[in-house]
Parts: sequence; structure tokens; C-alpha cells
Amino acid sequence: PGDRRSRVLLLLAFSLSVMGDPISSVAYAIEAALQALSGDLSVLLLTMLLVLAVIALVVTNYHQLVARFPKGGGAAAAAGDAFGEGWSFPPLAALIVDYSLTIAISAAAATSALISFAPSLGSLRLVFAVTAAVLVGALVLLGHRGRSVFAAMTLLFVGAALVVVGLGLASAPVAVPGTAGAGRTVPLDVLLAFPVAMALATGIEAPSSAIAELGELGDRDRVRFGRITLWLTLAMVGSLTIGLTALAILNDVAIPEHQLTLVATVAKRVVGSGVLFGAFQLSTLLLLLAAASSSFQAGPGVLKALAGERDILPRWLGQTNRQGVPYWGVGIFAAVAVTLLVVSGAEEQAL
Repeated sequence: PGDRRSRVLLLLAFSLSVMGDPISSVAYAIEAALQALSGDLSVLLLTMLLVLAVIALVVTNYHQLVARFPKGGGAAAAAGDAFGEGWSFPPLAALIVDYSLTIAISAAAATSALISFAPSLGSLRLVFAVTAAVLVGALVLLGHRGRSVFAAMTLLFVGAALVVVGLGLASAPVAVPGTAGAGRTVPLDVLLAFPVAMALATGIEAPSSAIAELGELGDRDRVRFGRITLWLTLAMVGSLTIGLTALAILNDVAIPEHQLTLVATVAKRVVGSGVLFGAFQLSTLLLLLAAASSSFQAGPGVLKALAGERDILPRWLGQTNRQGVPYWGVGIFAAVAVTLLVVSGAEEQAL
């Protein structure tokens, strides 16, 4: 507890691993928004800026909740505290759906990143996705060591993405997107695309739940870790979203290339299809695995928080291994995520 260096390393490992989820959302949320806009690049930036404004509001809210509930629980604990124990379950249900889908989507999107680079592996999509979800869950059980691995994965993608954005903005041809088509109105287009684009907000609340796994820290430090992570996440997500959206507009990437995601298409336009593109795809794949680990921390974390002192859920959901990880929760989320992958055929846009 008195080692400042160890505390800083723990903060970095926690923050970077937990923010893997919202940062990874950049890899598919921009594309989802563009699909909802029918490929209209003229209002894409406005849509994503509106989403970022709402995310900033959410972060401000969780900044307060983390201090009120330093042992975790987030929105579920807050609802139960304000309105009665039964009201913990609607937000808890929403979080369970959120985290389960995030694990499944992240594993599926990581597989898509791999297939984008090696299309011949397309027939093994489901096998790769299920294997990825199970392996991430197993690594999460290692506690801080696992978090350190996923933190490195997140940092690798952030570095690669910033290189792509920097090179792209310096060399991109300027394309002026056309205005909305006849009979369409910009406010209505943005309003209809906004709910889909809010996929970018997935995992923003994760620090308020994941701090439940920091049993080696006191309440004050858990609050500090949670708040720092929330604002770092907003800064990272905002920068990458604006940068990659701008590159999509400047390069006129309205429809991704065959077997490529929008972000991969943008990167390919900027750095070509050689080694640099392969490195970017690898960093994307690793980031998506880190995103799954974020939900593997936050999901079991909120179950642990509600099963512990609050005694809302069965106590066995709060049981932890030597690394402080609630293993029953990890197993439950792994089982649900694998089921979702099988049902969806491991297609992230379907999920």
C-alpha cells in the first residue's frame, strides 16, 4: 500500500484494461452510425459529436456515483439505495445484457479483424470467436496479471490508431461529402441514427462496477481509480472517434471494402495493405480482446458488489479466488457470451 510505483502501475493496468471496451466500440460504432445514415457522410460527424456529448454527461454522472458507492455496484446500487432493493434489478438486467453482448461482440469483431487480414479463415469464424471469449475469461481469472496483459493490448491499439490518424490527416485528399438526399432532413437523420451510434457508449460505466475487484485498495483509492479511469476513457474515446470519423469523411469511405470494417478500410487507405496495415489489424484484434476482458471485470464486479455487503444477490456470486476475481460471475458471463456467439454465427453487426 505504501509503494507509489506499484500504485501507479496498478492504476495504469486497471484503467487501460477497463477502458478497452469503450475504446473498442470506436471500431464498430462509427460504421453502425454510417449504416443507419445510409452512407451519408455529410451528417456523420454531427451524429458522433452528439453521441460524445451524451457520453460526457454519462461520465459526469458516474463521477458522482463512484464516490457514493466505492465498493462498486454503480447504477444498480444507486437505484436500490434510492427507491428500494427491488429497483436494483432493472439496471442490473440492462448491465448483464450490456456486458454479455460486449463480450460476444468483441470476440466476434476480433475475429472479423483477423478475417479482414486473412479472408481464407472466414469459414472458421465461429470457432475463433468462441475460443477467444473462453481464453479471455480464463486470463481475467489471473487478476492483476491478466489486467496488465489487457492494458498492454489497449495501449498498443491507441498508439497504432494515433499513428494512422496522424498520417491520414496529414496526407488525406479533401473530400467534401454531399448534403442529405432529397426529401431528407438532417435533424431527422441524426435523430434516427443516434440510438445506433450510442453503441460507442458501451462500457463507459464499467469503472463503477470493476472497482469492486480492487479489494487491495481502500474506499478512497477505489474512488480515485474509478474517477481517473472515467475521464481518461472519455478523452481517449473522444479523440479516436473524431479522428477516425474525420478520416472516413476525408477519404470518402462511405461503404467499407469487401470483408473489411470501416476502420480497417480507413487504415488501409492511409497506410496501404502492407506491414503497417497488418500491424494495425493485429492491434485492433488485441484491443477487442481487451474489450471483452473489460466486461469480464465489470460484469462479475457488479454481481459481487450486490452479493456482498448489499446482500441483494446470492452470496456465492461474490466468492473470489486468490486474485480477488469473482469466478462464478466470470463463468456465467462466459457461458452467456458463448451462447450469443453460437446463435448469431459470431457476426458482430448481427449482435
